[in-house]
Amino acid sequence: MQILCAENSPVTFAGISILLGVEGYENIAVSTNYSQIKEKLASKPYDLLIAELRFEDAELLDVAEELQMMWPSLKILVYTHHDNPTYLARASANRIFDFVLKSSSTSKLLRSVAEAKAGGVPGESLLSMSTQFLTSLVQPANPNTAHLTKRENQILTHLALGLSNKEISLILKISLETVKEHVQNVLRKLMANDRTEAAVWALRNGVPTLKLV
Repeated sequence: MQILCAENSPVTFAGISILLGVEGYENIAVSTNYSQIKEKLASKPYDLLIAELRFEDAELLDVAEELQMMWPSLKILVYTHHDNPTYLARASANRIFDFVLKSSSTSKLLRSVAEAKAGGVPGESLLSMSTQFLTSLVQPANPNTAHLTKRENQILTHLALGLSNKEISLILKISLETVKEHVQNVLRKLMANDRTEAAVWALRNGVPTLKLV
């Protein structure tokens, strides 16, 4: 399996290379910015991109769709120290293969890489937990949200996580126009001026959110 690692830290890349090398993965290249990533992907077929969330010239979740369109068979594995629920939620929406924290055990990274090689999907992981949460119709913790429909409550949890309309559309598999309509209904019912006010309201009123621990 051909592996490309997008990592700014030489020490971290060396650690990943040694770890994967012990398991028999030998074809590992490194890039430090988005331009290099595209150049390397264009030069040879890579199967897996192990990447931090931020490069020198781009953020991974802002360019994931472009990478997936240009190289449809490429799997993207986020390996990051950013334990932020918003990043995890956005990774779910952007069809990332897996999301592994650098603070977790090395076995989690190795298990994810093995699943990518085998053509499977990660089992119990942060990403699968996130996707399940984002696609479920969560029960609000506060009766103040009872006047929202189940779908609107679901949309509110997404707004609280900072997801864009397009990302909500992708994760819920509904049209962008439908998402816009739901968002407007949520803002109107909460008497919120914008998405930020709705997100703050959700956090203050106990609306369920993603937890990474």
